[in-house]
Amino acid sequence: MIVQSTLRVPRTASQNAALRSATRERLLAAAMRRFAADGFDATSVRAIATDAGVATGLLYAHFDSKNTLLFALFARSMQQVHGTLGDAMRAAPQPSIAVLIRAAVQAVRADVDFWRLTYAVRMQPAVVATLGATLDGWRDAIIGSLTELLRRNGSPQPALDALALFAQIDGLCQHFAIQPTTYPVDDAADRVIARWTMARPEAW
Repeated sequence: MIVQSTLRVPRTASQNAALRSATRERLLAAAMRRFAADGFDATSVRAIATDAGVATGLLYAHFDSKNTLLFALFARSMQQVHGTLGDAMRAAPQPSIAVLIRAAVQAVRADVDFWRLTYAVRMQPAVVATLGATLDGWRDAIIGSLTELLRRNGSPQPALDALALFAQIDGLCQHFAIQPTTYPVDDAADRVIARWTMARPEAW
C-alpha cells in the first residue's frame, strides 16, 4: 500500500518574495481602479482588499493605510517620468527634447491603462490634498530637470520654457491615455518636437 503524504512542502524564500510581490501588485491595481471609479475619499480599504482578492488584514501587511497606497501609486508614475528624463539628459551629443517626448509617449503606450487611471485620479481634490508637498516636490523636480535640459539646448529663458514644455508633454500624454485608439499621438508628438527643435536659440 502506498501512503500519500499530507505534509506540505514549505515555500522557499524566493517563492515567498514572489507571492508577496504579486499580492502587492494586485493591491496597487485594485486601488488605482477604485480611486479612479469611486474617488479617493469614497474608497474604503475593505473595497480595495476585496477587489484584490485578499483579506483586509493582509492589505495592512503591505500598506499602512489608503494614503500609503496612493503615495506608492504616484511614486511609480514619477519613477517612469524621471526615467524618461534621464534618457533625454544622457542623449548624445547633447540632451534631447525629441528623445524626451518620444520616450514619454512610449511610457504611456507601454502601460496605457495605468496612465489613464493615473490621470483620472491625479486631479481629485482629496488626492491633491493628501499628496500635498510631496506632489509639489515631484513637480518641481520634473521642472528642474526640464529647465536644465532646455538651458543646455540654448534657451535664454529655460525655466519659463520648461513650464511650457511640461504642459505640452503632459497634455499630449493625457490625450493619448484617454483616447489610445483614436488620438494620433505620434503625429502630434512629431509636431511638438518640430516646434521645439526647429527653434534657434536667438529666436527663443
